[in-house]
Amino acid sequence: MTRLRPLLRQAAFRSGVLSLARYGVRRALTAVMFHRVIDPSDPDFALADPVYTVSAPLFEQLLGFFHDHYAVVDIHSVMNAYEGSRGLPDHALLITFDDGWADNLRYAAPLLRARAMPAVIFVAAEAVAADTMTWWQEDVFAANRFGWYSQDRSSGNADDPVGLVTRLALMDEKERDRLLERLPRQPCHARMMLTANELRCLADFGIDVGLHGYRHVPLVGLDDVASELADARDAIATMTADTAVTAALGCPHGRYDDKVVAAARSVGIKLVFTSDKRLNATRQGMLTPMRPLGRIGIAAEHIQAAPHRLDPAAAARWLWPRDCQ
Repeated sequence: MTRLRPLLRQAAFRSGVLSLARYGVRRALTAVMFHRVIDPSDPDFALADPVYTVSAPLFEQLLGFFHDHYAVVDIHSVMNAYEGSRGLPDHALLITFDDGWADNLRYAAPLLRARAMPAVIFVAAEAVAADTMTWWQEDVFAANRFGWYSQDRSSGNADDPVGLVTRLALMDEKERDRLLERLPRQPCHARMMLTANELRCLADFGIDVGLHGYRHVPLVGLDDVASELADARDAIATMTADTAVTAALGCPHGRYDDKVVAAARSVGIKLVFTSDKRLNATRQGMLTPMRPLGRIGIAAEHIQAAPHRLDPAAAARWLWPRDCQ
């Protein structure tokens, strides 16, 4: 059956069956979510988390797929549709990135600019503000991927790396650094995260900056969500010289609840993006106010026919037959 699936996808794509699914959701907003985009020749490519990394050649081909099947819009157009001032076009698609990886600027940004496609990067403020080559949270996740926790069970619960990162993020910084000294550092050949100066360069590529929390922890576990978001808003506004779209939030780790949404509203955030894998219904191109927006994560395993080669039928199957709310 596994061998038949690609053939069935191809048949559905070529026969137009998948196009019927696309037509059925033509008035929905599709928001896609990326993390890292790296060229395979980059020595950091082999070390990046494959679940959250798309190769630059695959990304470029996917942009071609977006060009053929969508109307790519920017975050300001989505905001207009939320506020009811101007509707979105049919087949609207928003390209988003999470965290603030430096390779977004090195590799993704030039490819986006070459096709005149806008995007938005939801930036974790603390990660950008740090003066280290690596991001300590990626060090923790990499240690989990490479099995270090299985050798040192005292370091935390290997089954819940997000929980471990959250506990460390909420600690006193000096205490956290002391604990992290035992951790094998993730090697990297270039700084992992964007700098404040680089944030200001993104506009030259048609890329906006939004919020992704301050400490990059799940907001649902915080006692004071509003303060976390206000700190993120103020830090990102300062780093970008007030050019960031601080009324748009990508929820860290995709986690949210009613309390998080209410706290976001209280500090002026209007657009709350989640990791719910769904499309966003519109009425005459307008979004429903107060409703969090879903995003569909893009992983290479779901869209490629071979390493670094897009399977358009797989991309269509991954994106089009989705729940629309």
